[in-house]
Amino acid sequence: MAYQFITMNKEGRVLTIVLNRPPTNPLNSEFGQELFNAFSEAEQMDDVTVVVITSALEKAFIAGADIKEMAAMGLDESEAFSKLLQGANNILSGMKKVVIAAINGHALGGGCELALACDYRFMAAGKGLIGLPEATLGILPGAGGTQRLPRLIGLAKAMDILLFGKVMGGEEALAIGLVDRVIAAENFLPEVMAFAAKLASGAGKALGCIKVAVNEGFDLPLDQALAVERKYGLENLKTHDAKEGLTAFGEKRKPDFQNR
Repeated sequence: MAYQFITMNKEGRVLTIVLNRPPTNPLNSEFGQELFNAFSEAEQMDDVTVVVITSALEKAFIAGADIKEMAAMGLDESEAFSKLLQGANNILSGMKKVVIAAINGHALGGGCELALACDYRFMAAGKGLIGLPEATLGILPGAGGTQRLPRLIGLAKAMDILLFGKVMGGEEALAIGLVDRVIAAENFLPEVMAFAAKLASGAGKALGCIKVAVNEGFDLPLDQALAVERKYGLENLKTHDAKEGLTAFGEKRKPDFQNR
């Protein structure tokens, strides 16, 4: 599929999705639809274990929505735009692949919300900011921020960020658990890709099943959540990698995982 604002590159079992809508990757309806389509395409790639999302721009991962477009929207258009972005982010959180947000610049508003839908958030050290400033504009986050942020960092910290429209640098975000690692800018993408390659060398089907089992069972009562665990555990046992891992252990050799 051809994209105007997105490039996808695959190396081994790692797919990199590069965002490029200058000057700051502002989210509008067209870009949002491309994100939805690209994430849907990535979800269907059976030979991919890890997806890395980053920006081609020097100072911005995604610095928020296209405010001019948003201001001109009617209520129906605003609802459709919110559903589009929520749907794109839901693909990230629901796909049976590990998704890494490689945040190499400002991740504000919708950019922060996209990162919240990923499994890892790595941020380049420097002047980049992350947060949800919508309240300072008199609006609400509309791509999952009010729901995913409290689940990630806890209700009290999330409410403080949401109500005051706070943004912060990488070190503060790391301290509260909003990002998982802050990496020196000069080593940023190589370190992210090395991490992704290490993950991708494992049993990809098992990693995917672990992810969806955690996400699907997280808010359920324990007995229902344990049933989710059994469901995905049995699903994974049908894979080549599960059989290979158990066989290799018995034969005292390194397993040859093939993500199938």
